[in-house]
Amino acid sequence: MKKSILVLIILALIIVSCNKSESKKEKDSPNKPTIEGVWSRSFAMGKDVTAHVKYSFFNDSIVYNMNGPMKLNYTITKDSYLNNNRWIGKSGETQYVIFIKDLSNKSLTLLKKKVKNREEAMTMKFPSDSARSQFSSWNTFMKE
Repeated sequence: MKKSILVLIILALIIVSCNKSESKKEKDSPNKPTIEGVWSRSFAMGKDVTAHVKYSFFNDSIVYNMNGPMKLNYTITKDSYLNNNRWIGKSGETQYVIFIKDLSNKSLTLLKKKVKNREEAMTMKFPSDSARSQFSSWNTFMKE
């Protein structure tokens, strides 16, 4: 009886150890897309006028840069990142939610919206493919 209990304990430890190794491999896999990194896109703002937007995603923040006729540069501090598709953060007094879809190792599509507060960002429905915000719509960014 004692031997069978000991065997069961050893088997349970082996199974737990294998599961941890597999989940670590999956997490560390170079093929699994990650949001962290620099993502950019260029677009025309009129005849012979081009803008370049760059999102630099870090573990705790996003640095947003826009160069061209309009220059913007600010940092959004992370509050939450939900289900790999909803990034919530704040820059000064401005609260944002950034919806993410079609994340791959080479590109991602996102939509950034200003919101009143965190609760609105948490409960907002995932936007349709045609959704727009004040100065944004769904746009695809390439990984640098």
